[in-house]
Amino acid sequence: MSRHVSQSERTVTHAVTQGAPRPRYQPKRKRPYSAGPYLMRRGRIFYFRKRLPLIGSNRHSNLFLCLSLGTDLPFDAVMRAAALLTVYEQEEEYIVDALTTGTLSAEDIKVILSEKLRTQLKRIQDLPVATQGQTEDQLDARIEALEAENKSLRRAARQANWTSVQDSLYAAAKQVGLDVPDEIDADFGRQALSLKKRINEIEIDVLDGDDVRHAARPLLEEYRAADFDSFVTNPVTADAAFAMVDELHPSNGMKRINKTLKGVYTEFFGNVPPQTINLARQEEFFEWLSRFPRSNGRSHGRNAWTNRKEANGEGPQGTDISKTEEISAADAHDHIVTEQIRDLQDISSAEKRARLAELLTPRLTLKTLEKYRDSLNRLFKATRALGGDAPVAVSYKKLENIIKKQKSEDELSIRVTKPKTRLPWSKERLAAFLTSPLFTGSASIHRRWQNGQVVTRDATYWVPLLVLTLGSRIKEILHLKKFDVRVRDGELCLALNWGPEDSGKTESARRILPVPQLLLQLGFAEWFRNLPEDQMMLFPEALARSESGDVVSAFGKHLRRILDHLGLADFDEDFYASRKTLSSMLDKAGVSEGRRQAIAGHSQGTILNCHYTAHNVEQLKSALDEADFKLEISHNPKLGFPVIRKCHLAGQTMLDLEVTLSEDHKVEKLVVRDSKADESMLEYDTMTESSAADRQKAAQDLTELAKSYSLRMPSNSERRKAVEHLMAYADMANSASQSA
Repeated sequence: MSRHVSQSERTVTHAVTQGAPRPRYQPKRKRPYSAGPYLMRRGRIFYFRKRLPLIGSNRHSNLFLCLSLGTDLPFDAVMRAAALLTVYEQEEEYIVDALTTGTLSAEDIKVILSEKLRTQLKRIQDLPVATQGQTEDQLDARIEALEAENKSLRRAARQANWTSVQDSLYAAAKQVGLDVPDEIDADFGRQALSLKKRINEIEIDVLDGDDVRHAARPLLEEYRAADFDSFVTNPVTADAAFAMVDELHPSNGMKRINKTLKGVYTEFFGNVPPQTINLARQEEFFEWLSRFPRSNGRSHGRNAWTNRKEANGEGPQGTDISKTEEISAADAHDHIVTEQIRDLQDISSAEKRARLAELLTPRLTLKTLEKYRDSLNRLFKATRALGGDAPVAVSYKKLENIIKKQKSEDELSIRVTKPKTRLPWSKERLAAFLTSPLFTGSASIHRRWQNGQVVTRDATYWVPLLVLTLGSRIKEILHLKKFDVRVRDGELCLALNWGPEDSGKTESARRILPVPQLLLQLGFAEWFRNLPEDQMMLFPEALARSESGDVVSAFGKHLRRILDHLGLADFDEDFYASRKTLSSMLDKAGVSEGRRQAIAGHSQGTILNCHYTAHNVEQLKSALDEADFKLEISHNPKLGFPVIRKCHLAGQTMLDLEVTLSEDHKVEKLVVRDSKADESMLEYDTMTESSAADRQKAAQDLTELAKSYSLRMPSNSERRKAVEHLMAYADMANSASQSA
């Protein structure tokens, strides 16, 4: 779309009749400030102004879209105008459609006419009761009036006059959450008039004594309604359908999922019956959902502190931000970032795309959209359970195509998502965590990331160690009771998910695991024996962090804050992924797949973990102790219990790779640095080292570094592939012989 509007000027040439007068001296007027295209000023405030396409109802009106930007600062005005322009470009198709057909698709028209037919048939069904006591003359007069109305409807159709059906169409559209344009399309108008005439004919037949079901049968067949009674029944409301979903899926987790869908459903569709959400409207809905920022719903400014203020009567806290506002803010940010990267002249297109992938706002993943689709499908099933005629949810393939259709031809058009791969923790990161002040000694209970002499053995101390050494889920550890600590076959054990109040994620989650020797060396048994007698839960302070009952999120946020201070926060290696670390260690130690699955609480064939683990405690204990974290533990006389002194997992220094891509997606420039010493270990630049021999030497040097150091590969997949491709040019045979 062009961002500049050109105007033609008509030039008139006159014959010169006299010499041009000598211009007087005048001071130059200062040109008014121009803040960019699509901007204008009224007084001090900037406005966004964009000419609408000269089509449809705007063919002769030459209308403009004019919106106040609410600022007198040029820079802010440019940014806000860019945001509006982004939204306009994305919605231009719908704006054009609105100017021509009022955004009503063929399926939308059918929904409106079906609602009109349902309402009228329900009225006609009650006619025999309503006309009781009327004379034959009165009934004949009503029939004559209907026949006269049909004649006038035929004349209106010939004259393309739809005013007689407009009010009824507006009422029907309102019931299903659609808007009828002021200028009704000719095809829509003729369908509405034809339907009105046929409804009148049905009413005439009923007044003459015919059964409404028999009279309406041909019309119902056209609208694919098999049963008259179910068709004329009032549609299932959205509130009733969502309530039925909660009834069919009563778990707290499913109720939260249903509540999330209800929020976005209401914002997009309004409180319309689910029967009206046809495939076309579903496609629009998922197009809108796919633009959600990954972090949507987190900008409300509410937390435990503001919740307490509300409870104390200090009024509502935070702000309510709609999903549409969050989408607009993300679109504006992405537009500005894209244009900034586009203006860079000294880098390749591949490098621009790689940089954009790191700067653009991550949107919802396909997996998340599939979960929304499943939630919508549950809503449709609940509607059918209530007797409604709900549509079919879009398929997974259709959902994938909806996302693909949004990609433009712009080479810098990238849809960024940020799915969690949840990788096992690296040895270096694991060693840094286990030797952090949290376990070796911190400044205080509130500053566990600073070195000191305080070691507080509470949930923050034990829960990470239990998750690491048992490979269990965080929730399973947080919900442990003192009664869950038992001795089985001479080994101290933990009974996970054994209580009726929390049976675990699946049936296989119920199991008994022995406490690893590492935790016994750190004094877990002594710590347990010294707990207060009246304490029921093993970690009550962790449970108290959440007022809503979501203890995992509350504890995860608390631990993530500590990891941030320690410099150990990583998106893919989050704390939940640490349970995969144990499985990886046990796999390397040769522990069988079935035993590893039993330890993790995963299903395995027909054997339930509760039986397998209860009768194989000794084997599980030896398997868990195969995970060697290479810790040095010794007694601290000042603290009175053992503490971690050292961890020998990380024997290699970590090197960071800085990569710039060329136009053909290969390495253009590579710098390898020691992150601690800030020292360059290897530099390779194709601008100065362009020969094949230079490339092979760089690959050989990088391969040799990988033997002595740990390489932190780029998180961007394109950069990572480029580095791996470069290393393929190394002489692996020569490298192996040198190592030998």
